[in-house]
Amino acid sequence: MKKLDDYQKYLPILSKAKLFEGIPLEHYPQIFNFLQASILSFEKDELIQRLGEPLLYSGIVLDGTVEGSFINENYSKINMNHFERGRSFAEALACVQTPYSPIQLKALTNCTIMLINLKGIISGSSCPCSYQLNLTTNMLKILASQNVFSNLKLRIANQKALRDRILIYLHSLAPDSEGYLHVPFTQTALAEFLGVNRSALSRELGRMQDENLIEVNDKKMKLLL
Repeated sequence: MKKLDDYQKYLPILSKAKLFEGIPLEHYPQIFNFLQASILSFEKDELIQRLGEPLLYSGIVLDGTVEGSFINENYSKINMNHFERGRSFAEALACVQTPYSPIQLKALTNCTIMLINLKGIISGSSCPCSYQLNLTTNMLKILASQNVFSNLKLRIANQKALRDRILIYLHSLAPDSEGYLHVPFTQTALAEFLGVNRSALSRELGRMQDENLIEVNDKKMKLLL
């Protein structure tokens, strides 16, 4: 882990972050100071957050990919999600300042991350600029989106049939202009996300292609139902 000082070159990414929506760039220095923001770099496979340790900060990925995971009752790793450039992570846990993190965060590639302390937003501390309401509103929207995502994970976990798990996940993705769904996982990571065996997932995707239910093109898929 290495601490970086300059955030200027990351402004194009930060300006699109959901937390800063509606806040002019000239107020970012005050906002960053209020959130105790710091920019850190992590090498590939380096742990950003360990299981069981206090989780006090949320993060915004400025470069690279971060994996969030946890260990189930069988001591198997379950992949929660991948967070790529511009995505934020761990907001809910950072809001409650959990002393015992149930998740692990790892750099899948060399990563640059802005860590932020959300305590000021939750406690109602006064921000030195006039955009605290924007921060609070944006945080509520982010937490609501996380709740929707958690419900999706619950729906997937409750399906006994592997095909149903796959279809529920694919239907949750927004298609591009050509109708393709961009899956942000490798097949191994997708299997972990769905909570299934990788070989079983590969076989089922093959059967679904043979039955003309889906079209697979690397990390892109198209539903043909």
